Amino acid sequence: MGDFLYQWPIWLSLPIFVAGFLLVSWGVLLVLRGPVRRAAVDSLEWDRVLGYAITAYGVFYGILLALVAVSVYENFMRVDEAVLAETSAIATLFRDVSGYPDPIAGQLMDALRSYTEGVVTIDFPAQALGRVPTEDDMRVLGLQDLLLSFEPTTPGMQVLHNNTIAAFNDLILARRTRVDMTHLALPSLFWVVIGIGALLNAVLLGLIEVKRVRVHLFMSGVIAVFVGLLIFVTADMDHPYSGEVAVTSEDYQDLLDDLLD
Repeated sequence: MGDFLYQWPIWLSLPIFVAGFLLVSWGVLLVLRGPVRRAAVDSLEWDRVLGYAITAYGVFYGILLALVAVSVYENFMRVDEAVLAETSAIATLFRDVSGYPDPIAGQLMDALRSYTEGVVTIDFPAQALGRVPTEDDMRVLGLQDLLLSFEPTTPGMQVLHNNTIAAFNDLILARRTRVDMTHLALPSLFWVVIGIGALLNAVLLGLIEVKRVRVHLFMSGVIAVFVGLLIFVTADMDHPYSGEVAVTSEDYQDLLDDLLD
């Protein structure tokens, strides 16, 4: 879909998107009204055949939109779950390193704060632009070096250190999952099919024989607005890190404010 969906505010992109659907639907309708009046010699047969076509088309197109919407929502929730897994790993790791002796405890906690701040200020802005973030990798390596430099001196510290290493591995996995989903989206071919389907929907509505043009415009307009809204919401969620409906860094900021402060 167009980049303006993700770059413009929703109060601007939504009306433009829906208005485009409405104008196309009305344009197709007005173009077809004349030919339909000439072709529909037998109104009963015309309406019967068109009714079959609209019913069959509505089922297939409705199923397509439903499947696409479900797929997009599942992708969105996968990203949200990855964010939750990473913030949980950060919180667990912070709790574990707080039990280390000074000065390494303070160094590890500072490294975690720095990493989390990097996620908020660097990673998410980059992912919102569709770019895979790499700047925070050095902070991860620094945290790893600190952990591996520690030598436990008691059995209790050895257990804590093992748990901390496991929590750190969970953090690495969660980060990799979040970063790998930067470009998560439906294949472009799906949106081509949906766009063609929306145009065919307008054509079928234009083929309906209605004597009063205002009634015809109102009927097709209502359907066009609904289809436009449905496609807009689905498309806006298709890139989970971009647009108004997006996974944000709010959980990381809350972690900084409540736990890492």
